[in-house]
Amino acid sequence: MKPGVGVNERAGGLASVGSPLNRRTLRHWAKQLVDCRLCRNLTLTAFLAILVIEAAILIPSYRNYEENLLSERVDVASQAVITFLKHTQSHPIHPEDLNTLITSSPLVGISMSRDGLMYAAGQAIEQARPADGVLRNAPRTAAGAIDLVWTADPTLSDYEVQARVDVSEVPAELVAFVFRILGLSLLIAVFVTAVTMFVIDRMMLSPLLKLRERISHAGEDAEHPLKYLTPAGRHDEFGEVEGAFNGMLKQNASYLARLHLLNRELDQLLDERTRTLRKTEQELQIRTLYDQLTGLANRSLFEEQLDRYFDQVNPGESGKEAVLVLGLNDFQALNGLAGHETGDRVLQEIARRIGGFSADHGHVARLGGDVFGLLVREHYRHPFENLQAGISAIIEACQRPVQVAGKSYECEVSAGVAVTQLDRQDARTLLSHAEIAMHRAKKSPSERVQFFASEFGEQVHRRQEMISGLKLAIHNQQLELQFQPQFDRARACTGYEVLLRWYHPVLGSVSPAEFIPLAEQTGLIVSIGDWVLEQALATLKLWVAQGFRGRLAVNVSAMQLHDEAFADRIATLLEQYGVAARYLELEITETALMENVERAMATLNRFRELGLDLAVDDFGTGYSSLAYFKVMPVSRIKIDRSFVSGLPENDQDEVLCRTIINMAHSMGCEVIAEGVETEAQASWLALAGCDELQGYLLGKPALEGFLPENIDI
Repeated sequence: MKPGVGVNERAGGLASVGSPLNRRTLRHWAKQLVDCRLCRNLTLTAFLAILVIEAAILIPSYRNYEENLLSERVDVASQAVITFLKHTQSHPIHPEDLNTLITSSPLVGISMSRDGLMYAAGQAIEQARPADGVLRNAPRTAAGAIDLVWTADPTLSDYEVQARVDVSEVPAELVAFVFRILGLSLLIAVFVTAVTMFVIDRMMLSPLLKLRERISHAGEDAEHPLKYLTPAGRHDEFGEVEGAFNGMLKQNASYLARLHLLNRELDQLLDERTRTLRKTEQELQIRTLYDQLTGLANRSLFEEQLDRYFDQVNPGESGKEAVLVLGLNDFQALNGLAGHETGDRVLQEIARRIGGFSADHGHVARLGGDVFGLLVREHYRHPFENLQAGISAIIEACQRPVQVAGKSYECEVSAGVAVTQLDRQDARTLLSHAEIAMHRAKKSPSERVQFFASEFGEQVHRRQEMISGLKLAIHNQQLELQFQPQFDRARACTGYEVLLRWYHPVLGSVSPAEFIPLAEQTGLIVSIGDWVLEQALATLKLWVAQGFRGRLAVNVSAMQLHDEAFADRIATLLEQYGVAARYLELEITETALMENVERAMATLNRFRELGLDLAVDDFGTGYSSLAYFKVMPVSRIKIDRSFVSGLPENDQDEVLCRTIINMAHSMGCEVIAEGVETEAQASWLALAGCDELQGYLLGKPALEGFLPENIDI
C-alpha cells in the first residue's frame, strides 16, 4: 500500500467526524477560548502537544518513506535488468539493446561484464555501491542519480552489473509527502483540540463558569447566601468543590443569622444607650442651667433669659422692669446653729415663695448661696409705687417664718434693685448693679432695700483698685504692725493686741474696717494672716529677750480658723522663733466660730494642745450659742466697743456689759473691754468687775519698736 492512499483515507475520516460540529457550537467554544484564560492555556497546551507528537512521528516516517521510494526505483531498475538479460541469453548483447534498456527504465547508465567481456551504455558509472544497502545514504550525482552494483548471481546470468539509477523525482515526492503529513497533523490537532475542548467544556469549563458566576453573585448579594445553593450532583473533585462552596454558603447564612441577631441586640443596646445619653444630656443640661437644691434657674440661665426678654421688649411700649437681688442676712449662723439640712429646707421654701412671683421659670434664679435674683415687671400704665409695692411684697413673703420639723425659723432679707429705665438695659450689668445694691443694703443698719445709684459704681471701682493693691501690699512692704496695750483694773499693762495697718501709695491710709473684710472676701486674708503672725512672733521674740512677760494677741479670721493646716503652721513658727506658746493669744470672732462649729472645735482643741490662749473678739455682735461656749477652750471674752461707747449713761449698755461680765466669770473666762476712751467708762467697767481694759484712754497703737515703761515684766 502506498503512503498517499492512507493519507486520503485519514482526511476523509476527519471530515466525517468533524461534520456534526455546527457553527453555534464553534462560536460558543471560540468565545470561551477568548474569554477564559484557563481555556486558552489548555487549548494551546493541547494543540502544541499534538504538534510535538506529530513531529516526533513525522521524522522517522519521512526517512522510511524516502527509503521506500528509492527501493522502489531500484527494484524497477533491477527487474528491468533481469528481464533484459533473460531475453539476451540466446544471442549476444548489442549496444542498441542497452540503449533501449536505458530508455525503458529508470537507468541512465549501465555496465555489464562476464568472462572478460564488458558491455556499457549511457552515462559512465564512477562509484557504485551494493544495491542491498541503505539507499538514502548513497551518494548522488548532480542530476539526482545513484550508482549501484549487482554481483554475479544466477538471476543475472552471472553478469556483474553496475548501473546508474535516476532518483531525481524522489525529492518532489518527499515534499508532497511532508505537506500531506503536515496537513493531516494539523487536522488531527484541530480535531483532537476541539474534542478536548468539548469534553473540558462539558466536564469542567461550563460547571466552573457557573460556579464562578454563583460565587460572584453570592459575593454581591451577601444578605441571601442560601439563594445560591445548588445540589452537588457530581461525585468527583468538582463535586467536592461545589459541596465545599455550599457548605460555606450555609456557614455564611448561619453567621449572617447570628450577625442579624447581634445587630438587633446592638440596635436595641444602641437605642437604650441613646435614650440614656439623651436623658443624661438633659440631666446635665438641667444641672448646668438649674440649681439642684431649689430647682430655680442658675446665674447663667437667668442672664440668658433676661437678655432674651430685653431683646423682645419694644422700648416704646415697655413699662418699668427691675432686677431684684435678695440676700438672706446671717444665713451662715442659721446653718451653724440648726444644721445644713435645716438650712437647705429653709432655702427651698424661700425659693418656692420667690418663684411664686414670676410666671416664667427663667426669670427667677438662685445666684449662689443665700442670694436669689428675680425680674420684677410692671406695666407702663401703672404708677411707679406699684413696683415698690411688688418688691415689698416679695420681701415680706421671704421674711415670714419658715416651719421645718415643727420649729420656726425667721430670715431677715436685704434687697438690691436695678431699674431698667434708670440703669443700662443689659442683663449682666443690671444684675451686677442689683448685687452691689444688695451688698450695700446688708451693710446698712436701717435701709434693707437699696436702689442702685451711680456712686455705687465708684465704690466698685475703688474696690477693684484695693483688691489689686492688696495683692501687692505684702511684696511692696506697704503693710505694717502696730501694738495697742491692754491693762488690768490697776492700770498695769498686761499685754498688747496686734493691729494691722495699710498705707497705699495712691489711696493713702486705708482703714482696716475697709480692707480686712475685702481680704476675707477674696481669700487674701490667709496669706496676710500668715504674714502678720510671723511678724508678730518675730517681734515677740525680741520683747521676750528684753524681759517681756505679758501676752501678744493676734486676730484670726474665719478662713484661717477653718484651715486644717493652720495650727501646724503656728506650731512651726513657734518652734522657729523659739517663743513659748503662753506668750501668744489668738482672738477669734463669734461669726468665725459659728460658720463651721465642728471644724472650729477641732482647730481650737489643737490650739489648746499647743498651749495657746484664746479670746472671743467682738462678743455680743454675732449669733453665738452658749452651749458651744461652755465646751470651747476660751480663756478671755472681749466686750465690743459698741456696748462700751454708751457707758455709763446708757442703761441698756450697762445691762448688757454687766450680763456679759457675769456670764463670762461664771464660765471661768476673763473679760476685757475694748474702746475705752473716758475715765467714766474705765471706772464703771472696773467697778462692774471687768478684768482688763483697752482703748485710747490708756494707750494708743504704736509701732513695734515702742515698749511702754510700765510694762509688767
